[in-house]
Amino acid sequence: MIATVIALLVGLVGCVRGSESSSRLSYDLATALSIPVGEELPPTGIRYDRMEDQGAYLIIDGQQALKKKGDSLSWSGAPRDGVSLTLKQRVLWFTEDELHLVGTAEVVIDEVRPTAGPIATASPIKYSGPVAYGIKKGSTIPGSTLTYLGRADEGAELGGLAEYPYRLAGDSIVWEGTLRPGVSSRLDLRVVQFDDRTLRVGGVVTLWVDP
Repeated sequence: MIATVIALLVGLVGCVRGSESSSRLSYDLATALSIPVGEELPPTGIRYDRMEDQGAYLIIDGQQALKKKGDSLSWSGAPRDGVSLTLKQRVLWFTEDELHLVGTAEVVIDEVRPTAGPIATASPIKYSGPVAYGIKKGSTIPGSTLTYLGRADEGAELGGLAEYPYRLAGDSIVWEGTLRPGVSSRLDLRVVQFDDRTLRVGGVVTLWVDP
């Protein structure tokens, strides 16, 4: 089982990355979203109005828009200060009750100052997707307060954990907290590989943005 997890994560490291600078985080996340009939897709203002024989009718910028399976649905804007969002979606399927989308969410967060702590938000603006990082010794896992301290006899040593700090290949790393006011994050990672110089991890990030 552990070997299968590591193999999957090795593939993940090779194909998906979160990008970062000292104070900016950028995520390009594969997403699946849904809009109940009569409701809007946060924070776009796009509303699923109804289904008819021709297809699904949406209200976009106050105008009616007919969408069929496979049609595009895009939006970009700033759900709050310091956060920009670009949604590129396709209509997957729909019923009288709900419309389902699949695509990507590009989330860029500026002036990032991670602070560990429990997540206390039920914001409807929520995105989740795969990330992978290579962290040099002495550097921090992006979007967290966890630092790779190097290889020890017990495994990869992490700083910033309020628990046992060592992890072996295939072990989990969990971090949650805020990235800036109004933006919360949870990292669910696995150790892919580590040596004296570098720690490689892959897994899933979940972001919540308060409107």
